[in-house]
This record gives sequence, structure tokens and C-alpha cells, in this order.
Amino acid sequence: MDENVLFNPGDAISESHDYNEALRSADIYNARHGRKRGLMIARPLEQDHGYSVFYADDLLSADTPRPGARQYHVEKRIPKEE
Repeated sequence: MDENVLFNPGDAISESHDYNEALRSADIYNARHGRKRGLMIARPLEQDHGYSVFYADDLLSADTPRPGARQYHVEKRIPKEE
């Protein structure tokens, strides 16, 4: 998947320098809270390292840029449970 998106970094559920650790954090979060909302693991475009976990529906529209929004590359989408 080659997709770039905008998020507010302050909305991150967790952050890690390691992809597998970010994935583990997302799994732990889902186990504790259920998968009522989809999650995304994303990497900031302006950095070579680091991963953040966000709620997928916290995605910001590129049409209305907001102060503090950063561009991220989507590494993995974790859908909500139906």
C-alpha cells in the first residue's frame, strides 16, 4: 500500500521506533478496548524512523489543512470489527 495521509501527532494512541512494537501496541490496545474503531500504523514522512498508531477516523482531510498536521505514510490498516 502506498498511501500518504495527514494526522495531528497529538492524536497518536502510541508511538515507537520499531514497527513490530507499534503493531504490538495496537494489538494490546484492541485487546483492552475492543476493535470498535479502525486503527492505522503510520510513519512520519519527514523522519526516517518511528511509527505511530492512530484511529483511522482521526485522519485529517488534505483539503482543509490544519496547523500542526503532519504527513504520514500508512504502513498498515487494522479494520474495526463488524
